[in-house]
Amino acid sequence: MRKNRSPLTLQSATTFAVCCFLGGIAVALGVHEHRVGDAVEQAREQARLLDEERVKLEATLDKAREISEVSADVSDADTVAEAAAQLAQAASTAAYTAEQHHITVSATAIAPPSFLNPEAGETEMYGPYAASPVITVDASAVLGELSAEIEAAEPTASAEPSAEPSVSPSASPSASPSAEASSEPDASPSSAATDDEEAAALAEIVDEAEVAQVLRGEVSDLETVTATVARLEAAASQLDVATRRIEGTTAVLEAATAEATLEQSNLSLDERVASIKGLAESSTGMLDAVDGNVADDAVLTDLRVARQNLLAYGEVEIDREDNAAVDALQQQIAGATEDLATAEQALYESHQAWVKQENKRRDKVNQERKAAYREAVAAAYDNMTGDYLTAAAARQEGWSGAPSGISYSNGYLPGSELCQLSFAKGHSLQCDAAAALEQADDDYYAETGRHLSLASSYRSYSAQVATKASKGYLAAAPGTSNHGWGMAADFDAASATWMRANGERYGWVHPLWARAGGSKPESWHLEFVAPGVSAKLPDEPSLLKHVTSSLSA
Repeated sequence: MRKNRSPLTLQSATTFAVCCFLGGIAVALGVHEHRVGDAVEQAREQARLLDEERVKLEATLDKAREISEVSADVSDADTVAEAAAQLAQAASTAAYTAEQHHITVSATAIAPPSFLNPEAGETEMYGPYAASPVITVDASAVLGELSAEIEAAEPTASAEPSAEPSVSPSASPSASPSAEASSEPDASPSSAATDDEEAAALAEIVDEAEVAQVLRGEVSDLETVTATVARLEAAASQLDVATRRIEGTTAVLEAATAEATLEQSNLSLDERVASIKGLAESSTGMLDAVDGNVADDAVLTDLRVARQNLLAYGEVEIDREDNAAVDALQQQIAGATEDLATAEQALYESHQAWVKQENKRRDKVNQERKAAYREAVAAAYDNMTGDYLTAAAARQEGWSGAPSGISYSNGYLPGSELCQLSFAKGHSLQCDAAAALEQADDDYYAETGRHLSLASSYRSYSAQVATKASKGYLAAAPGTSNHGWGMAADFDAASATWMRANGERYGWVHPLWARAGGSKPESWHLEFVAPGVSAKLPDEPSLLKHVTSSLSA
């Protein structure tokens, strides 16, 4: 029996040794797997922190952009310009830092000020200003400045991965594989799915394949995972430093902007207050110019009230260090100014309406005066026609003797005692006779479209001698003819016919001796028998002129 036990003991020992060896390997593998798992969890935790820092950076950039937009209104202030430049540099640094760690910052960055354009060591800018190729930044200076800040804020963890991975205190090297394995099945399928989704989401934070694989748990190399933890930790620390720097420069820019804005607001307020007097004087000038000539008297009151309201704001005292109070007073003055402008426009329009109404009234008055004048003229001519008819009835034998006021002999009247006929060139008559014949010609022309035609009018003494020589007994003795006084005229047949029928209405008669059956029948000969008769015409009416606006547009 003992001979058989010895081989069995050796076999058992061998078997036992092999089992122990395999068990040791299993334990070592389990411990390694546990350490890798812890490292992956650490990487994920750092990824979460990194995501928080990214979100903070985006929010900080958003605020910086808002402050930068506000500061643009006072960018001419030196303090604001300097603070804006520092903020733009900080934003560029943050963007460059995120870019170096392959982290996408989606927030809209602040616009770089136009005065920021470093010349030394220029290189293309990353991040928020990448779309602005004309803006450059000294990358080496930026990274050098940033590295100093990071060095002070960076965790003690080494950038180089440790040969010995850090193990969570809760993880015991003596943990058996069975214990390690027994902890896994506790997670339900839904919990595992949730973990996978979170891992996938975390993997999207850093745009780098190796980091994404670690965060998804696809890397079993402990050294690689540990190095990734250090990288994520450093990235989070650097983003935190960049965020705090932006927050600080934003606060500086915000304070500088507020101070410059207050100064600008006070200057603007001073300008508004200074303009009040001029605006008030302008409205007073409008009131004086229209002199109450408006269609609606209410606009006068409205403008006076608006003027007084605006003047009152010029006397208001406020705290010039209170930006809200300064802005509020500016708005009040602006509102009062707008009210004054509205009242002035209403006054202007009301004055223009009055101008139209007044001119319409004056046109009506002028029409009435013209109508009355025409009636008076017509009546004067009717009276004159009556006087002509009366004179003609009394002197059917024609004219006899020299007209009154004539101190010259028959046939020797100078041109100053005669009047030319406008419609018969070369003919002249005694002025009353000429005036009457002019009226007759107007009516003749209106009826026939032709002018009266004369063969003879005033005859000088020598012309009478010549006529006597040619016509014999038909002509009067020289020095006795009414032609020599400018009181007779000879017409052509058509004109003579019309004058015989209508001449007495103008003081011209066909003498009885010249009519058919008379002592010397002359159908063409007519004489003026109404000197001194004229129309007693009224004075022309005084017409009202149109008024014009007293205000310019």
